[in-house]
Amino acid sequence: MCRMVRAEAEAVGRHVLVLQDLGGPKIRTGQVPAPLALAGGDALIIEHGTGAGGPGRITCAFAPLFSSVTPGQHLLLDDGRIRLVVKDTAPGRLLTMVVEGGVLDSRKGINVPGGVIRTAALTDKDLDDLRAGVAMGVDAVALSFVQSPEDIVQARAAVRAAGAADMPIVAKIERPSAVERIDEIVGVSDAVMIARGDLGIELPLETVPAVQRRVLMAARRRGVPVIVATEVLESMRSSPRPTRAEVTDAAHAVDEGADAIMLSGETAVGRDPVRVVSTLAAIIAEAERGTAISGGIRVSSDDVIASRHGLALCEAAVALADRAGATAIVAVTKAGMTPRLLSALRPAARIIAATSNARTAARLSLVWGVSAMLTPANQLPAVREALLSQTLVPEGDTIVFVAMHASLGREADNYLVVERM
Repeated sequence: MCRMVRAEAEAVGRHVLVLQDLGGPKIRTGQVPAPLALAGGDALIIEHGTGAGGPGRITCAFAPLFSSVTPGQHLLLDDGRIRLVVKDTAPGRLLTMVVEGGVLDSRKGINVPGGVIRTAALTDKDLDDLRAGVAMGVDAVALSFVQSPEDIVQARAAVRAAGAADMPIVAKIERPSAVERIDEIVGVSDAVMIARGDLGIELPLETVPAVQRRVLMAARRRGVPVIVATEVLESMRSSPRPTRAEVTDAAHAVDEGADAIMLSGETAVGRDPVRVVSTLAAIIAEAERGTAISGGIRVSSDDVIASRHGLALCEAAVALADRAGATAIVAVTKAGMTPRLLSALRPAARIIAATSNARTAARLSLVWGVSAMLTPANQLPAVREALLSQTLVPEGDTIVFVAMHASLGREADNYLVVERM
C-alpha cells in the first residue's frame, strides 16, 4: 500500500504524507460461546484471562484494567452500547452491575471514561509495527492512547531507536486525561489528531465540540498542526451525498483553524471513496473562501516551537506580503520549520515551501496553506528558477522570499526579500 501511494503521488506530481497509525493498547472482552443478553440490574463479573466467558461472566486479557479502576467507576462496552458500574474489585476480578444493557458478543472494546489506565502508550506490537513502518519509509507516526506528555517522549525515544530520529509524532487526543494535559502534550508533539470517535465515548457527547475547540486553540498557539478526525462524512459510507449536518461540521473545522480533516471509514470501506474525497475537498474550498482564519489566535514566542528570532522573521514576511500585495510567500527550508511558522500565522498570501528534501515536502502536505516545491538546491537562484519552470507563480507577480539560518545551513544568512517575478 505504501509503494502504491508513492507511485500514484509521483505520477500526478503530488506530495502525499504517509501516516502510520499505531494501534496502542487494546482493551477488549474475551470470547463468549454465544452472544450474552445483558439487562439493567444484572451482575456481571469480569475476570483477567484469555478463556471463554459465559452467563454472568466475561474475561479480559488486559491486566492494567484490573489495577486501574475503582468501585463507582463506569465501564463502556462495545463502543458505549453497554454501560456497567464497578461495584467491587479484587485481584484480577471486577464485580460490576449492568446500567444500560444490550447484547454482548466476543472481542468488544472496553472504555474507562474519565479514568487513567496505568499502561504505556506503546505495546510490544506497536514497537514491531514501528520498525516495519520506518523500514518502508512512512513520513509520520500517529500515537494512540496518549495520556500524558511522557507518552510522546517515550515514543520519540522508540522512533530514534528504530532509526528515524527526525520522524514527526502525531499525538492522538482520544482520552480525557490527554485533554486535561493538552498544553503539555502539544508542547512535545509535532502534530495532534482530535479523535472524536473515541472522545465521544470517553466524554459526554455534548462536550466534544468544546474539547475540539480547546485542542485546536492550544495547538494553534504553538504553531502545531491539527488533524480533525472521525465521522466527518459518515453517511457517505453508503450514500452518495453527505448530510447537511456533516457539511456544516466539516466547514466548522475549517473555521476553527484545523490544518487537515481526516476521513476513515468513509474511504476505508465506503462505497465510493473518490466521491467522498472530492466532496470533502469542495466543502473545505468553499469554507476557506468565506473564512478569515487569521483572526482570534496570536502565536506567542513563549509558546511556539521555534526561536523568538524565527517567529519575528516570519511575522515580518507576512506583514511585508500584505503591504506589497504579494501573491505568495516562498519559504526556503530544509526541515520545514519556516513554512510551519508561516502557516501558524495564517497569511492571506499562499505559502510555497521550497526544499531539496523530498521527505520534508511530503510532511508539509499536512500543514495548512502550504504547497511544497522540490528544488535541486536551497539557494535563492535555484528557487527562483524552479518557481518559473514549474509555473507555480506567473511572471509579474510579487513574491516574498524568506529563509532562516537553521533551514539553510552554516553558509547562508537569514533573509527576507520581496521581488517581482
